[in-house]
Amino acid sequence: MKGKPIEVSATAGILSIKIQDREIINERIGDKWLFDLTYAEAICYKEAYHIASLSRSQKGDHRGAKEMRASYNNFKRYIAHYEQAQKFTNQNQ
Repeated sequence: MKGKPIEVSATAGILSIKIQDREIINERIGDKWLFDLTYAEAICYKEAYHIASLSRSQKGDHRGAKEMRASYNNFKRYIAHYEQAQKFTNQNQ
């Protein structure tokens, strides 16, 4: 991998992985954590967040839409770097 190495931090119990200057935050979804989701599950959740963001925006809930977009972008980054994130989290368990 070119660029900066993987950086990890934990704030208030939330694990964060930074790969190539893009942060991925380990969010809780129901009873699972983002980093525990399979690739297919992450894609499904990503699409659901995108739809929810658009829906909230159309209803005038711009703050809710912004939060949904942040989660959507987090999922998008996780999917883009899925193999690297999984390799790193499995190494450090």
